[in-house]
Formats: sequence, C-alpha cells, structure tokens
Amino acid sequence: MTLKELPIGKTATILTVGGEGALRQHFLDMGVIPNAKVSMIKYAPMGDPVELRIHGYELTLRLADAQQIEISDVHDGIGSVEDEHNELEEKGKLRVKAHHPGLGEGGKYHVKADEHPLPSGECITFALAGNQNCGKTTLFNRLTGSNQHVGNFPGVTVDKKEGAIRGKTDTLVTDLPGIYSMSPYSSEEIVTRNFVIDEHPKGIINIVDATNIERNLYLTMQLLELDIPMVLALNMMDEVRENGGAIRVNELEELLGIPVVPISASKNEGIAELTDHAMHVAKYQERPGRQDFCEADDHGGAVHRCLHGIMHLIEDHAADAGVPVRFAAAKLAEGDSLILERLSLDENEKETLEHIICQMEKERGLDRAAAIADMRFSFINKICKATVVKPKESKEHARSARLDKILTGKYTAIPTFIGIMGLVFWLTFNVIGAGLSAVLEFFI
Repeated sequence: MTLKELPIGKTATILTVGGEGALRQHFLDMGVIPNAKVSMIKYAPMGDPVELRIHGYELTLRLADAQQIEISDVHDGIGSVEDEHNELEEKGKLRVKAHHPGLGEGGKYHVKADEHPLPSGECITFALAGNQNCGKTTLFNRLTGSNQHVGNFPGVTVDKKEGAIRGKTDTLVTDLPGIYSMSPYSSEEIVTRNFVIDEHPKGIINIVDATNIERNLYLTMQLLELDIPMVLALNMMDEVRENGGAIRVNELEELLGIPVVPISASKNEGIAELTDHAMHVAKYQERPGRQDFCEADDHGGAVHRCLHGIMHLIEDHAADAGVPVRFAAAKLAEGDSLILERLSLDENEKETLEHIICQMEKERGLDRAAAIADMRFSFINKICKATVVKPKESKEHARSARLDKILTGKYTAIPTFIGIMGLVFWLTFNVIGAGLSAVLEFFI
C-alpha cells in the first residue's frame, strides 16, 4: 500500500520512495528513506495534507506526494516522545550531562590547530547556517546587535544580512538563508552552498534546534564535509532541560569532531562562550576532526568504498575547482549535476565514476540518492542514541495538541473556522469598526 492509505494511529516501514528530481531529493533529505519507520498522526480537516512522524519529528506531506511512497509492515501504535523518555528513565539512562569543556578544548577527533594564527587585522568572516525556524535570526541579532545591514546576494533576490560581532573588531557574520540540506535545487540552497564554497568564510557557526536535533543534524553533516572551521550552537537548551531532557555535550563533540556550545538565543545564554569558540577555531583554523560518516560496518561498507573511490578519482579536479573533495564526492554520489559540471571530468573519468556508483547501488540495494541519505541518517541515529536523552512532552506542545483536536478535528474544524470568521466580521464592523468610525466622524 502507499503512505496515503496509512490509517491514523498506525506505523509502517517505508519500502520505496517514488518521484524524481528535486521533489524526490527533498523527500530523502527530510528522512523519507527506505526502511525508515513512519507513523500517521492526523489528516487536515479537508483530508489533505497529512501529518506524519518519522525519525522522531513531525513532517507534513500532500496526499499526492504520500501516494508515491510505498509502505509495508503496518501495525498499531505511534511511538511518542513521552514513551521514549519513560523507557530511558526505567533503564537508568537519564544521567546528568557532562560539563562543557573550556575554550580550545575539544573531542579526541580534533586535529591540531595551525601553529600560525590568522594575521592580526585580517577580517574574520563567519557564515551563520541552520534550518528554518531554529532561532538563527535571534542568534544573529545577539551576535551583531545593531551593527548590521541588509541586502541581497549578488544576482539573487534572497535576503542577505551582515554584521560585525559586537565587541570584536575585524569580524563579519553573514546570515545565510535557512535551509534543510545542501541539495542544489532551491535558490536558498544554491546561495548557501555557493557562498560557503566561493566566498571561503574563515568559520561556520551552525545553529541547531536542540529540541529537534535529529532533523537539524542532517545539514550539520553536510557542512562538516566542507572542511571549514566550525562550531555547533545547540539552541533552545533551556527548553530541553525544563522538560527533563539532556544532551551529553562532551560525547557529541567527540563524535562530531567540532566544538559544541549549548545556548539559548532568546534568553541570551551561552552567547559569549559561543563567540569565544567561534573566534578561536576561525583564528587558528581548527578544521573539523571528522568528515567520514560512512563507517566500515555500513552494510558491508558499500557506501564507504564508493565515496573513497570517488575521492581518489576526483582529488585533483576538486582541488583545481576549489571544492572540498569529501563534499564533492558525496554530492557526485547523490547525482549532483552542478558539482559534476564544476569538476570538468573527462569522459573516461565520468564512466569510471558511474561504474563506482552503480556498483554501490548494486551492493547496497538502494539507488544512489537514497543510499547517501540513509548513510547520513544512520549516523545521526547512532550519535543521538549515544548523546541525546529526549525530553518529555512540553506543556506548550501538549496544550497545542489539545487545541488541534478541536481546531483541526474532522467534524469540528469547519464549524470552528466559520465561527471564528463570524466573530472577526462582527468585531470588525460592529465593535472596532463602529468605534473607529465614530472617532473619525468626530474629527471630521
């Protein structure tokens, strides 16, 4: 059956993901991959779209899109955050998270910093990147204060904000468009990728929503492949703590190979420490200590061999094009035509590349784009199991769910909508409108 036919309250396993081009790539980037567990939460009042739960977060799809996804192994139940928290509590895994290390201290995967820091007076540029609605704008305002200006990226009508870090001379932070992945389809994704590759910022500040870390780390993994000094800002940590959750920061640093700083941008907590870490890694060019996520035990190592084979094949081309070789290899394995064009491979190299990828598809049993997405989500699941204790459901979310039962209920949504619109009409023309009309009449 297709995902469109999955009843509310049921869970199933994804068999295949249909579609093509940009739409299918976005399915995969959002975690809709073969063998993933997906649960049906609810339908919209008019039946379209539907709300799903996959990889621990909610996702909304149109029925036409859901119809292109085949599922099997349908069974009762939806695993909730509350259930996961209780299970961990019973197993005694709710430990107090480790203290964050001091400035300059990192995980065991950190490479040694350059002995020669950036010259004094050279502008230290940062790219601020993250998913949409993760608090990026709030963090940008905290970092720059009023010292910022707004424009557009050259040739593209996508908002561009820049500003210096308050109290730090010779710095410039560029607020990049909120994106979910570095796939080359939407203008925002192309702008972000081209900026990081072509403008060569000295560092990346990657902001992550700690309450939805599984979704956010997908972009983080792609940013790590760019081999640019980077610091991870775990935003909304106050909400995680208040609801009984925890993230073991030291362990997460070791697994990612970059500094991880818990912050709350809205409450201005941890911003100073984040700034210190960002300045440190950029000034001393401390590059990510880990970029290899395709571990040897990955289904026989098919993806691992594929990516490393591509890296050896394109190493000189990537250097000439100014593209990080690991990032280029992953994108070529996905089928990224823009990177392929940029590397200028000859026909023999293109044929060899295709043979490498086809062999990986055969061994892995998935197409190229799905295999790379599955590799990334497998690594994310691994590190989240090792470092993240899910919080209980927040009071705000529980209250919202109760309201949704009425506001988006099958039989109550339309009457409620009509009632609200009638109330707005009455207030506009009989209360507020009448009062304003009387005031206007008085002045006239």
